[in-house]
Amino acid sequence: MTRNKYKIVLIIGLNCGKRTYDLLNEFEQLEIISVHALSPKNSNNIAGYIDFGKIIKKDFFYYNKIDDVHKKLRNNKNIDLIVAIGISEILKENILSIPKRGVLGAHAAKLPDRRGNSPIIWAILDGLKESEMTLFRMSQKIDDGPIYSSKKIKITDENTAGEIRDKMDNALISLLKTHVLDIISGKNKGKIKKRYGIYTRKRNIKDGQLNLLDNSKNILRKIRALSNPYPGAHLYGGDGYPIIIEKAKIGGKDLMYEGCGNNFKKNILCVVSHADDEALGLGGTLIRHASEGDKVNIIILSEGEDAKSTLNKKNPNRLNNAQEWANNSNCNLYKVCNFPDQKLDSIPQIEMVRIIEKAMEDLMPNIVYIHHPGDMNSDHQIAAQVSLAAIRPMSYHKVIPEIRAFETPSSTDQAPNIDPYIFKPNFYVSITDYWDRKLEGLKIYSSEIKSNPHPRSIRSIKSLAIKRGAESGLKMAEAFYIIRSVWK
Repeated sequence: MTRNKYKIVLIIGLNCGKRTYDLLNEFEQLEIISVHALSPKNSNNIAGYIDFGKIIKKDFFYYNKIDDVHKKLRNNKNIDLIVAIGISEILKENILSIPKRGVLGAHAAKLPDRRGNSPIIWAILDGLKESEMTLFRMSQKIDDGPIYSSKKIKITDENTAGEIRDKMDNALISLLKTHVLDIISGKNKGKIKKRYGIYTRKRNIKDGQLNLLDNSKNILRKIRALSNPYPGAHLYGGDGYPIIIEKAKIGGKDLMYEGCGNNFKKNILCVVSHADDEALGLGGTLIRHASEGDKVNIIILSEGEDAKSTLNKKNPNRLNNAQEWANNSNCNLYKVCNFPDQKLDSIPQIEMVRIIEKAMEDLMPNIVYIHHPGDMNSDHQIAAQVSLAAIRPMSYHKVIPEIRAFETPSSTDQAPNIDPYIFKPNFYVSITDYWDRKLEGLKIYSSEIKSNPHPRSIRSIKSLAIKRGAESGLKMAEAFYIIRSVWK
């Protein structure tokens, strides 16, 4: 004696709904007693809408509101399962309670970690490398309920939203083939997973506008995320008409020139007393500047070895280390001076001022990084003084850059905790993505790195980056004090 077929109802939308309908029609054990889909007159703003009335002729019904489905089904006591795929409506208890096995739903993200709207778009915008297609039993809460099964999906840096959507549809069909009979028969009851997750918000048309002040990777992600079947990332011409960008790629350095990109490629000058100060104090920031296309030039006033007491403490390769660090960081050693270590006070300051003034004239920097004037190291103090003199507002070169003072481990932190020595940061740079490269740079100056708890130990330098990050809502950061900033 053969069992009667399981009776199912479909509430479907989009291509995933069509593929679900086609698949479930192939199961001999299943009988689709009705199919419900959103009416075309209510399909505005539904990306990838399909008019199922043109495809399904038997037992098909349009709905304008989800309550229309309830009215059709409320008196039917023989429904084993409702399958709701590719819809955005929230089902109420009056529908959820009709079928014996509840309502089977699917969500194109890992549950319960990432509930909510536009899961594929947000996966790309958030830079995820992996997502999931999840089968679950629907409840009155959004994307909540026992989870039947899931399948992982890889996301590459080239995948568009349409490509990921196809991967999700393939994963959905694979999951349904494997699990739908166990779900409808009660063998697979699903598992409740209780843990904290996020709700991705619903996006609107304004979210698709490209911000050309954003970095190139984020702009490219938005274009990928909103590609077909979504409305497309867009910008506006001078006449107010939107221009939709369907596809884009990041160009090479051959397209970069001075003044391109809304003048966001800056000239950076860093003036330090000794070789290694640039790596210790602001290595992550200089590396980030160079990585984002800025031109970084460094002036070193002293090689910084004369004051060491014994020969075995001196590093004869320190200048080579500085050059290696600059090469690895895509920075340029503009000038290395041979002023005596820890004796900059014996040199007429005008000599150092003229060197920096010449650099200002040649390079016309937008930003100049200098030592904090209150550092305990006297060479740092003098380097800061001559830098400020060289870039005073009434200087002959008429270059008025932003001036940022940085902190140097074992010098800034060793100064008395009173004014004018205290370092009071008011500007932070995230180096979370550049910490590994900063660490590699520090290893170049291995003879200058000390054991913990010395401020120049790797552990202490990392701890400082984490502390500065915590102060500014970042994971890792370098801190600065803006001495002067002028909007001309």
